[in-house]
Amino acid sequence: MLTFALRRAVLGLLVLATVALLVFVAIRFVPGDIVNQQLSEAGAVTPELLEQKRAQLGLDKPIATQFVLWARDVLAGDLGNSLWTGRPVASQIGAALIPTMQLSILAIALGAVLGIGAGVASALWRGTPGDMVLRVSSTVFLAIPQLWMGLLMLTGLAAIGYFIPLPYRSFSDAPFVNLQQVVFPAIALALGVAAALSRLTRSAMLEIIGADFIRAARARGVSSAGIYIGHGLKNALIPVITLVGTQFGHLLSGTVIIERIFNVPGLGNMLFEAVATRDYPVLQAAVLTYGLITITVNLLVDLSYGMVDPRVREARS
Repeated sequence: MLTFALRRAVLGLLVLATVALLVFVAIRFVPGDIVNQQLSEAGAVTPELLEQKRAQLGLDKPIATQFVLWARDVLAGDLGNSLWTGRPVASQIGAALIPTMQLSILAIALGAVLGIGAGVASALWRGTPGDMVLRVSSTVFLAIPQLWMGLLMLTGLAAIGYFIPLPYRSFSDAPFVNLQQVVFPAIALALGVAAALSRLTRSAMLEIIGADFIRAARARGVSSAGIYIGHGLKNALIPVITLVGTQFGHLLSGTVIIERIFNVPGLGNMLFEAVATRDYPVLQAAVLTYGLITITVNLLVDLSYGMVDPRVREARS
């Protein structure tokens, strides 16, 4: 198991390095760099000033040289400073990461509970009106983009006269206010996750229910709850756990839009602003953080297989 974990970790780091390189190069080919934006706001743009400013920010060097210097600093634990504010990027990432992780963990927890619960219920109610309602609902929520889900959530809240309190408050400062600010965007993210998990859980449960060991358990007099929860759901969890890890990655990408809509000062909101202002160090650090979180979650998902199914643990040991 340790060898497997190390192999997956090394592969994840290689993927992370590739993503960092692609983002580093791609953002510099987008028209309108940060120097143009800064000098345009100052009201004076001349070729001499452009060259001087680029040299001051280190943007006059070849892209390969810039990447090597940036990667060297990152490996040394220095994410650099924002090109707009001059603040250390690490402190900005740390402050923005807390709301994003709070939102993501709440969303994936809600999505897992709702999705797995609905999938089990749909399998048990197969062919009934309840099964049809759950299947249609999962299809609808899968079809609605997260952008529209967030806008519909805000519109629905406004229609009943409720408005999310602003500005954003941390949980330590105002727990009840923070909960109101986080729970609705979390629900908007969770509904899509729940829909995907519901469909997969239903399919996995229907496949497991017809297995020989389920019929044997029923013949031994095991209760229905013991059969479906203790035997059926446990054996159907491996594909579900895989999808949870995948959905967490999709959910993280969805926080970019959802945080913007609900004005949550998280990593996604910061990434959106960094792209708009071409703040390269902030953008690169945010993408790196997203990639590291996704790779860590996928590694934990892979390792969790052995806890669910002993056969997997024995095969990897």
